[in-house]
Amino acid sequence: MKTKKLLSASAAAIMLLGMLTACSQTEGGGSASTEPTTTAPPSTMADEQQSQAEEIAVKEFELENKEITFLASWARNPANGKNKDVAIELFQTRFGGTIKDMVVADSERYDRLATLVSTGSSPDFFSAGDMDAFPKGAINQMFQPLDNYIDFNDQWFGSRKSINDPFVYNGEHYVSVISPEVDVLMIYNKAVLAENGLQDPADLLKEGNWNWTTCKQMMNEFCDKSEDNYATDGWWITKGFCNSTGVPFIGMENGKVVNNLRDSLIGEAEEFLYNLNKEEMAYPVWDYGWVSNPGNVGIGKTLFYPVGYWALTEVNSEYGLAKYGNIEDVGFVPIPKCPSADEYYIPARVNGYMLCSGAPNPEGFACMMYCEAAANDSDEAEQITKDQYYNEYGWTDSMWEMRGIIYDMLDEHPVFDFSSGISEALFDALDNPTKDAYHNGASWTQTRENILNSVQTEVDKANGALDS
Repeated sequence: MKTKKLLSASAAAIMLLGMLTACSQTEGGGSASTEPTTTAPPSTMADEQQSQAEEIAVKEFELENKEITFLASWARNPANGKNKDVAIELFQTRFGGTIKDMVVADSERYDRLATLVSTGSSPDFFSAGDMDAFPKGAINQMFQPLDNYIDFNDQWFGSRKSINDPFVYNGEHYVSVISPEVDVLMIYNKAVLAENGLQDPADLLKEGNWNWTTCKQMMNEFCDKSEDNYATDGWWITKGFCNSTGVPFIGMENGKVVNNLRDSLIGEAEEFLYNLNKEEMAYPVWDYGWVSNPGNVGIGKTLFYPVGYWALTEVNSEYGLAKYGNIEDVGFVPIPKCPSADEYYIPARVNGYMLCSGAPNPEGFACMMYCEAAANDSDEAEQITKDQYYNEYGWTDSMWEMRGIIYDMLDEHPVFDFSSGISEALFDALDNPTKDAYHNGASWTQTRENILNSVQTEVDKANGALDS
């Protein structure tokens, strides 16, 4: 492979510092330390799991530098007491690798990256899972291309071509996508459904009859404002239903950013959400200080809580499993199918990573990516993950079965929305206004016309940069 010249630390810092505001979209507080913070070693795997991991084939590497640093608002190397995942097990035992975590407030990620690049202390890798780093991070040279270090046509990444190719800029890949991940699904309580004489959505899904129409019928039967019984709650329902049409608000097609606000399918989704508000089915967060209450699902006051898959791998967090009732009663299904869509689409984000500009150990990063890919493809790793889910989170057989169903669907028809990855101005123009139909009963047609020009301006700027 020919050698590509990387952006110097000082040049990267100048560009990064100019993008700080544009790259931080989530409110957060606190300050972060200047030096990386290494988490405590993760729990040792059980002997049986270690034996299973030893059977996994992974690409060979000879690493001179065995340490890589990860910058995020969360730790890739989980603290002692958490299960060690298979990718880390491979990186540590096969290659002697270590991961240092640099955990900062979510709103500080890009500020800290700029500072570290400017001082020649860049971390190695950065999560792409928030969908806020591409394409703007590539355009502004916050990250470097991966094709010198990862062969996207080999046995580990060739099968991932369709999910990696949308993340190409100037003919080169900028995200190592390991797998698509479920962005929004719907959690419910099975006992509550049974008490109300409602069919389990999991059964409707298996029958091929889980769609907006059957979902709305269940909502109609359950909802009663006089009893404070509501259909849905939370902050992710708009994105979930709109992306389930197969049309993202902002897409990437053939290396170009695409504005889909005028698409009729998005209009159908917004109309569906508008009616939930008008028919008083939406939990009125506005009457409770704009505070969502996932715990209402567990006590039978809210029917569905649309949220990310991550909520199913936490227990006592704000949106974790304990909020939805006894674990044996917790059920989840994908967002129901849009009746007008040609396929059953799943709102998606990526499990993937980006290589920072000036990264001191790109070979170590590449090695970790191959460990991620090998673990993701392995039957042995799947069994280890299952054991960990059952032991750590209390998962049941029905939950594991539904996980498999949803991920099979996700592999077929993921929908990636790039609304967060273009600019802060575009994100601000879209984020709250697209939720207005559900939360405020606002006309989508009027909202769309109010924001269309500002959104298109940002799309045009991004496409101009992609062309340069």
